[in-house]
Amino acid sequence: MRRLFRGKAGALAVFLLVAGLVAGGLGWVTAAALRLEREQLQARADAELTQKLHLALWRLDGRVAPALALEDNRPYNHYSAVFVPTTALRHDGTAWPHGAVIEPSPLLHADLPDWMRVHFQADEESGWESPQVPYGMLRRRLLNPQAHVPQCNLDTEDRRRLLEELEKAVPAKALLATIKERSAPPAVHDVTLVPIANPWDNNGVFNNDTQQPEPQVKQAGGQANAPYAGQNAQPNGKAESSARFGMRSQVQSERNTSSRKDDREVAWNTLRRSGAGWFLSSPQDPAKSEEVNVHVSPLMPLWLPADGGEPRLLLARLVRLEDQEFSKEVCQGVVPDWPKLKALLREQVADIFPEADLQPVLPGTPADAERTMSALPVQLVTDPSAGAPADPGWTPLRIGLALSWTAALVALLAGALGCWSLLDLSERRIRFVSAVTHELRTPLTTLRLYLDMLTGGLVKDEKQKEEYLHTLNAETDRLNRLVGNVLDFSRLENQTPRLNKAPVTVAALLEGVRDTWQGRCQGAGKELIVETTAPAETLLDTDVALAQQVLGNLLDNACKYSRGAADPRVWLRASAEGGQLALQVEDRGPGVAAGERRSIFRPFRRGKGADVTAGGVGLGLALAERWARLLGGQLTLRAGPEGAGACFRLELPV
Repeated sequence: MRRLFRGKAGALAVFLLVAGLVAGGLGWVTAAALRLEREQLQARADAELTQKLHLALWRLDGRVAPALALEDNRPYNHYSAVFVPTTALRHDGTAWPHGAVIEPSPLLHADLPDWMRVHFQADEESGWESPQVPYGMLRRRLLNPQAHVPQCNLDTEDRRRLLEELEKAVPAKALLATIKERSAPPAVHDVTLVPIANPWDNNGVFNNDTQQPEPQVKQAGGQANAPYAGQNAQPNGKAESSARFGMRSQVQSERNTSSRKDDREVAWNTLRRSGAGWFLSSPQDPAKSEEVNVHVSPLMPLWLPADGGEPRLLLARLVRLEDQEFSKEVCQGVVPDWPKLKALLREQVADIFPEADLQPVLPGTPADAERTMSALPVQLVTDPSAGAPADPGWTPLRIGLALSWTAALVALLAGALGCWSLLDLSERRIRFVSAVTHELRTPLTTLRLYLDMLTGGLVKDEKQKEEYLHTLNAETDRLNRLVGNVLDFSRLENQTPRLNKAPVTVAALLEGVRDTWQGRCQGAGKELIVETTAPAETLLDTDVALAQQVLGNLLDNACKYSRGAADPRVWLRASAEGGQLALQVEDRGPGVAAGERRSIFRPFRRGKGADVTAGGVGLGLALAERWARLLGGQLTLRAGPEGAGACFRLELPV
């Protein structure tokens, strides 16, 4: 088990495991926190949207509710162009007889909202009618200038055309069936007056479009009353009075022979013509009438289907007129202009929901109670983005999570770097011990062997003694360089050495290197060639000993690693390039592989096959590269000319 976690592979596995646990735990916490934040933001956005919806619906209902309440409380008689009040008083306090006072409907002159197109009354026999669209004699009577009836809502082409469209689209019978199915029980109970005789039509049906002359009633003062067209009396008043008396006598005789049921039919047919039957009597001889109970249900909004278009909105109520032998049902209501009303309602909420729309809530269609008006079956449709929470930006929670992730990543990175550095240090120590032990053993073994032979007197030949002494000197020098490199590297690891900078010419620097390494190169079988193209007076402000030591390490490597090269030459070249002095050490050895040109500058790192080619612990280039940085320069490696050998380039500031 311990072996599995040894080395860099094991350390990497442990690090990945720890990093996965940290990232997984922190990721779960982050996801949970962000999800909770999103839920809170969504809840806040929903609450704000609900508040806006309540405000918008309050505005919408407030815009139409007063008008709808007024229409809901409108008396039954207002849906007749003219009607007879149940009680009308004279100036002396006595009551006028029923039929003597005829009142025009307020719908003819009331200040109605512009989105109310027409008020209607519909039944199975007459179809769709409106007090604002009278026909025949009643229309002429109301348009008579001498009647002084306000006409601001009377008889427009738009209302006529609308009634015709409604008659074709929705028959009155179907409308009544729908109202009876959906309406609530009658909530208002009242009475109204209906005429029970019609002197003009024996069949009980009044022809609104009749063109026959209208009778005149003689009044006090010798003038005739023209109750139908406002005509002036004719000179022959007696003849007219006789004619009227004869016609009324005939009608009275026919009525006496009719049944009670026929009287109810006459009353109904007279009533449903917007009250035109009341004009068939005179103040001196008013039509007979009876009070009828009226039961009115609440005003109910509903949508009428339309072929290929938007449904039509209708406000309707069911009215039932009845007594012991008489019962009729009619539908009364208002036809709103839905496009105009829709535009008006959208203006009310434009500041809250600029892109809002209003859609009908059709029967059988599920509606959202939070978005549906209480006054109308209309649903407020908002932009889908209206309920989406806005981006909160960098909230304290997100800042805290970001800091947590940063701290975790920094901790993991620091741990990884520390672990990697520890492993690298451990490997370097192992390599150092192995290399130093190997490198120390060889010269020490040689020294001990040769010294034993010389001190034991085993070597008698003076020439052989001189050779042995020369070998001992070389091994001692090798041992000295090894120990020196180790001590120098140790000093570089522990502290930064002080530089002894002094001005020196390029020629003096090269001459010092030549004097030191000329013999050593010859002893290694190499020929040192020093070349310079830099001016002789070029000065360097540098640590001469350290610069020579860098060049010495490069020359030593060139001698060791190009030992078997066919070309024994080693070059030391100097050239001035801008503000730099370039010093190059070049050989014709096997060179360095491209993949190892950076790693060989690391401590205790050597190229492949270096142990076979030459000894060493791998500190020469590492020391040279660090010394070059201390001198303010740079040490690099490139391939030699035509790819043969190696060329180390040291750049120093001039």
